[in-house]
Amino acid sequence: MNRDDVGRDTEPSNGTGLWSMAAIALLAHLASTELHECFHLVVGRLAGLPCHFLSLTSVGVDPSVAANASPSALALMNGVAPLATMLLGVLALVAVPALRPKAGAAVTAFIAWFAIFGVAYIGLQMMTTAGPARLRGNGSDFAAVIGGYFGVPIVPRTAIAVAGLVIFMASGFYLSAAVSQGGGGSSRLTLGQHLHGLAAWRGVAAWVLGLNLIAISVRSAALLAHGNGGGMLLLFGDTWVWAALMALLVGWRAPGAREVRDRWIFPGLLTSAGLIAISLLTHLDDFFIGGTTLIVPLIAAAWTQTRVPQKTP
Repeated sequence: MNRDDVGRDTEPSNGTGLWSMAAIALLAHLASTELHECFHLVVGRLAGLPCHFLSLTSVGVDPSVAANASPSALALMNGVAPLATMLLGVLALVAVPALRPKAGAAVTAFIAWFAIFGVAYIGLQMMTTAGPARLRGNGSDFAAVIGGYFGVPIVPRTAIAVAGLVIFMASGFYLSAAVSQGGGGSSRLTLGQHLHGLAAWRGVAAWVLGLNLIAISVRSAALLAHGNGGGMLLLFGDTWVWAALMALLVGWRAPGAREVRDRWIFPGLLTSAGLIAISLLTHLDDFFIGGTTLIVPLIAAAWTQTRVPQKTP
């Protein structure tokens, strides 16, 4: 039996519907974002800086303060929050399997979404390292610390940014604990089984996208290494090329992949629309980036969760 020929067998069993799951995802994203900013605020104040909220997604100091502040204090204000967000994301991912049989469905889903954001954030934050180094707290945290405080030149920072893209693309493969609902006794597909069930046209299209992914990454790196901000747009554009490539490689009607699609990706699309709408209303780029990258790791997660269909009598 071809894996794409499996019928629709089960309704979501995680206790949350499409809209409620989207609301939980949005709440988790906002909580993660504001907790991140609170880390900036608390650490900055402890370092002696009169920092405050510059916007809903930014904490920092006034330009006059930044011009005369201790560089180490500014580095602490900018640097601790992203590291804390990354650590909390990984801890949430580790905690999900233990919570799933004990906590309520909504609580488990909230922690799972928190993990999805936090794990993907590791790569996303690294990708911004080659951006402008704004020390007052209104720009990329890693650019401010690595470029502004430590004075790392643009070429090594570009290498970190490209490595961040690779880590972001790989993050979905590590989200099994967040999205897994149990395999019902069936085993996951091997690489050979994935490729064996793939239609020829999809394989060819995936190869074309893969070559474009490499070409765009090289072009992005070249622009960033010369201080051209357009390279950052290309780097983030690569995330959607990756999303399209992975979408071609996943057998969406197979068990596991279908469950990730219905329980996580579809609600994630609604959440993405909400984040983009908030961005358009508030003119805050952070929400736009979150909205346009939210579901990308989940497509790779669907690949990892794809299972061998159980044979019917």
